[in-house]
Amino acid sequence: MPRYIKYLLTSLIILFSSFANADYTLGAGDFVRVIVYGDADLTREIRVAEGGLITLPLISEVEVGGLTTIQAEKRIAEQLKRGGFIANPQVSLLILEFKSKTVSVLGGVLKPGRYPIMHPTDVKDIIAEAGGLTQEASEIITVVRNDKQSEYDLYEVIEHRNLNAQDTRLIGGETIYISVRDVAVAGQVQRPGKYGIQGRTRKISDFVALAGGANEVAGESLFFTTSRSGTPETKEINIDELFRSPAAAGNKELVPGDVIYIPKAPQVYIYGEVQRPGMYKIDKNMTIMQAIAKAGGITIRGTQRSVKLHRKNADGKLVKETPELTGTLIDEDVLFIEESLL
Repeated sequence: MPRYIKYLLTSLIILFSSFANADYTLGAGDFVRVIVYGDADLTREIRVAEGGLITLPLISEVEVGGLTTIQAEKRIAEQLKRGGFIANPQVSLLILEFKSKTVSVLGGVLKPGRYPIMHPTDVKDIIAEAGGLTQEASEIITVVRNDKQSEYDLYEVIEHRNLNAQDTRLIGGETIYISVRDVAVAGQVQRPGKYGIQGRTRKISDFVALAGGANEVAGESLFFTTSRSGTPETKEINIDELFRSPAAAGNKELVPGDVIYIPKAPQVYIYGEVQRPGMYKIDKNMTIMQAIAKAGGITIRGTQRSVKLHRKNADGKLVKETPELTGTLIDEDVLFIEESLL
């Protein structure tokens, strides 16, 4: 390839590189190449030292920290000209490694790591550069700037809803954390597991539904535990009321780390002369008569007088008694319907 073509291509590459990084502010740690056209001996590859200084032949130290690449080029050219070394110096400064302005992206992104800030950027751009969100990621974004922590919704960031440009602008030094599936739904649901805060899935009822809802042995209440105040707090919430009034204050919006637990309902075992012996869930204030009806009723060989209740006393011993049919049941009761002797 002829020499002038190589020179032209090199010049174009340098020109476009300068334009691409023209608004980047230099800082300690950046590795740069300084080119003085017409004098190859002055070309240097050098790292910006603490204090923002670089050292070049003839002019010694030049302070470039805090300057854009174009401003740094002008300062180097001015010092060469002022010192009488070159009458009309043409200087280009290329950034080979961006080290002074980086953002750490952690959590539920495809390519977590440190990313250089090469031009004005914001949270959504740096997430895109990190490969976007994983399938397990939440849409809650936490941005840490110095000692300040801010939390944003991905949709708000993308659509600029309820935010201004300064909220999501990045200047370097920030840490962005994308929460992963941190909301746990445990206990008596169809699909226990961890679920992400995604789409419009925000409230307790949303996550119970996402886990398939309560199963057939679930209790009437769930326990919601959160540590958003700094210490764990647990509240009991009636499941039926939760779904009857989804807009109620008790149906709270969740944050990563919250836990929903649906315990097993109290159980009664019914056997003997009933149509469908087995274990049954004790509904609220369920009576012995209601439990027998749930088991299909007494067979022709049994009678209401032959109902026996086995219940643990305060010492944990099993006691047999003949109960009132209007009496209420408690967990682990056993009903035995004996065969009538008549």
